[in-house]
Formats: sequence, structure tokens, C-alpha cells
Amino acid sequence: MADELALGMSELTALLLTGDDVAESLCAIADTVVRMLPDHPMAAITLTRAQGTIVGGSSAAHAMLIEESRYSEGYDPCLQAIGTTQQVSVPDVAAEHRWGGYSTRMLAHGVKSIYAQPLSVDGEAVGALSLYSTRPNNFTDRIRGAADLTAEHLGVLLAVANDTARQAKLTEQLRATLASRSTIDQALGILMAERRCDRDAAFEVLRGRSQQRNVRVADLAVEIIQTVTGRAPGAPHFVDPITPSRSQRRS
Repeated sequence: MADELALGMSELTALLLTGDDVAESLCAIADTVVRMLPDHPMAAITLTRAQGTIVGGSSAAHAMLIEESRYSEGYDPCLQAIGTTQQVSVPDVAAEHRWGGYSTRMLAHGVKSIYAQPLSVDGEAVGALSLYSTRPNNFTDRIRGAADLTAEHLGVLLAVANDTARQAKLTEQLRATLASRSTIDQALGILMAERRCDRDAAFEVLRGRSQQRNVRVADLAVEIIQTVTGRAPGAPHFVDPITPSRSQRRS
């Protein structure tokens, strides 16, 4: 059991931190969770984002989840776990009367018991790990304990993935800022040479033209460079701040 969990944690780390397609990654993560947990229940990973909820299910659960999304009233054990940041246990789906027609639909898919564990990042629920079994009262303390440990690990990985995404966005913004600054500097150099003026005077000329034509300074700078050189300005040299340069790696 310990070896299965350790191997599964390693696979989850690789899947969550390297996957490009979020929905596809969630399905792969759900399949990994199924393999690593005792009794191998069906599994689903749900993430809540500004643009909506994303769900990925293990191979046996995916079709069920797609169908459920068509009829869901917008509330179920998974969403309750996210909303309350608490585990939700449904030992016997046949005896469950919460969430409208949800239990009836789950029974039609052969699901007899459910366990949902929120995925938290910095104390905030950002998703849930949901488990489904074809047997009632199937989620023993052993299975729930393994699921809770898995959910905790997923929460840590989601925090790392979010930080990585934020860093990538900041890096891209920095690249764009440097490219714009480099282009403006080149255009200023051209104006300084043409008008035999200093940088401040050249910038006033550039800004004045920008206001007259209602064109961004950076876009106007590109036009000036293209007019003089016959080609668009090249991209500036940029070394990713989180990636060492070749010379640094060799040293």
C-alpha cells in the first residue's frame, strides 16, 4: 500500500506540473488515483476556475460524469465539498435524499457509495477529489485515509502549478515590456539622429505624433523603424530569470 501511494504521488507530480491540456491532465490524474487507492474506486478531479468548473474522470467514470453534467442541478457531493471545505460521505446512495435527483442518476450508473474530499490551496478549496464505488458502505477508514493523503498532495501540487503559471505570465509580461522598450529606444535613436536633438526632445516628438494620430507610442516606434530600415524591429535578447544561461551552466 505504501509503495503504491509513493509511486502514485510521483506520477501525480509529473502529470500535474507538466501537462498542457488541463482537462486531459485531470483525466490522467484520476486514472492514477484509481490505481494508487485501495479497492481502486472510480475517481474524478474537479477544479473551479474563474471561467467555470473543469472536471476530469477516470476511464470508468468519464462517461458518467459527462452525462451527469447535462442533468446536474448545480449541486452534488463534489460541489458541497468545495463549498464547505469539508469531506462529504455518502455511505449508501440509495438512502441519500440530498441534491435532488442526483442519487437516482448515480444509482442508474451503478454507483452505490461516494466520498468527496476538497482540494485546498492556502486554505481555500479550489477543487475536489471524488470517489465512486459500486458497493454501498465501501469507503472504509483505510480508503478515506489514503484519499485524504492524496488530496493533500494534490493541493500542494496545485499550489506549485499556480505559482508556476503566475511566474510564466509575469515572465511573458516582462518580455513584452522589454520588447516595447527596445523598440521605442531604437525609434528615439533614429529621431535623435534625424533632428540632431537629445533623447528628451526626441521623446516629445514621438509622443506628440502619437497623440496627433491616436496611435500607441510603441506602435508608432515600429513604423519609424520600418520606414528607415525596411524591416520590423528584431526581438530583444532576453534571458529567462528562472533559467540559467549557458555560460552559467558551464561554470
